[in-house]
Amino acid sequence: GISLRGVSGGAGQMLVLIDGHPQYQSIYGHAVADEYLSDLAERVEVTRGAASVLYGSNAMGGAINIITRKPSFLGNKVSIKLMGGSYGTARGSATEQYSNGRFSLTANVAHDRTAGHRENSAFRSTSGMLKASYDLSAAWRLSGDVNVVRAYSENPGTVDRPMIDGTADITRMMSWLSLENHYERTSGGINFYYNAGKHDINDGYAEGGTPQPYLFHSTDYQGGVNLFQAVNLFEGNTLTAGVDVKLYGGNAYRNPTTEIYADHKKLHEEAGYLLAQQILGPVTLDAGIRLEHHSLYGVEWIPQAGISWLAGPNTALKLSASKGFRTPNLRELYMYAVANEELLPERAWSYDFTLSQHWLDGRLNAELSVFYTQGTNIIEVNVVDGKRANRNVGAFENSGVELSADWLALPTLKFNANYSYLHMGTVYTGAPVHKYYVSGTWTPGRFSANLGLMGVNDLYLSTGENAVKSNYIDLKCRLSYRIADWISVFVRGENLLNQSYQTMLGFPEPGITVLGGLSINL
Repeated sequence: GISLRGVSGGAGQMLVLIDGHPQYQSIYGHAVADEYLSDLAERVEVTRGAASVLYGSNAMGGAINIITRKPSFLGNKVSIKLMGGSYGTARGSATEQYSNGRFSLTANVAHDRTAGHRENSAFRSTSGMLKASYDLSAAWRLSGDVNVVRAYSENPGTVDRPMIDGTADITRMMSWLSLENHYERTSGGINFYYNAGKHDINDGYAEGGTPQPYLFHSTDYQGGVNLFQAVNLFEGNTLTAGVDVKLYGGNAYRNPTTEIYADHKKLHEEAGYLLAQQILGPVTLDAGIRLEHHSLYGVEWIPQAGISWLAGPNTALKLSASKGFRTPNLRELYMYAVANEELLPERAWSYDFTLSQHWLDGRLNAELSVFYTQGTNIIEVNVVDGKRANRNVGAFENSGVELSADWLALPTLKFNANYSYLHMGTVYTGAPVHKYYVSGTWTPGRFSANLGLMGVNDLYLSTGENAVKSNYIDLKCRLSYRIADWISVFVRGENLLNQSYQTMLGFPEPGITVLGGLSINL
């Protein structure tokens, strides 16, 4: 799971998107990292704080949008990447990119595999992606994408209780079709998307136990359409209106006769939103409102407002407040003994203040952010009259400080650094109190070197009276050399200090890990 400012993506409180389309397992509500195509990521956009005014449910704590690459050139390019290294790890991918000005195409196939650093911890995946766009005219563009991933993983269990036959066989697909328009004073589009998954999971057994008589099977889907249009009514003004419709559901069972957990459940959401921005000299005002309707919970209003001030040529200040919410997922409503169909949506408010500063003609940049998030109606397992059930009884207050800086010391030498401090009123696992990262990149001619150090302190692995915390540092390095314009070789290492640490209780991370390979561009 991914956590953002202490809010968990594993619980479905933080949304992951690919090219603006939501990606999560509809029954459990969590993101599925096997879908992420790292070789095709052009950039990653992070919305810190509630993003529900744009994305609705599941963006209560923020959103991560992975933007995939598309050709930025005319002509044809084939890229091949091969690598291998520690623990029998091997990776290979091939990408084709083509553009003639009006039509562009990106196609990719990839395969990853590793034996893992522990017994019964193998992983392998195979993926394929096809993305294309065509300019119907100077103002209209049609584009689409299809992506399929097949992943197999093994769960070795904790070091104190190793598992046998703990496997997950997952197949997921995502697709979308978009028609966009771009005029001088207005732009927008209509997007259709459909995602689906099939999961066959063996919960395994500990030594001395017996194999599972049945596998856990689930299928899920999510489809929708969003329509939006932005218009510049007058100087400095932008008004955006949009409509979202989403249908999702799935089924889950173990024994197909007696253990049916979710029997083809279907839910739907409809929403309309309005965003306004007005620039008044050095001041920019932002406001938004979303009206969300859910088939179970009726209407939810989601407001957002912000102001930014360009205090000087190199100084900017921003202040914002936004509401987020999350509707209960199918697991919480219908599955297992703790299921509760009377659950209500979770809610949160996020407040942010950011100060940005630039020096040396933009070669030195720094940003300071202070945030506060308060959540209510959080779903937790609670006991009433001797019965355990999911109930809206939880709350949290997270606050913190984030610092980041980058410095272009020389045309061939760049440094980056960031630090975050998180205070959790209610402590949750998976979110460190302190985290820092410092890196330097040196690129003299054909050679490139990157050295990075990440440190984590007070990462809670468990909570309660005898809470277990993890502290560690991770030294990373990447070296590459361009032999010719079309071929490069590289080597990279992680945990080079051979630290012994855990990020999940009972699951130690690997020691020194080294991968090497080559990259070919034709």
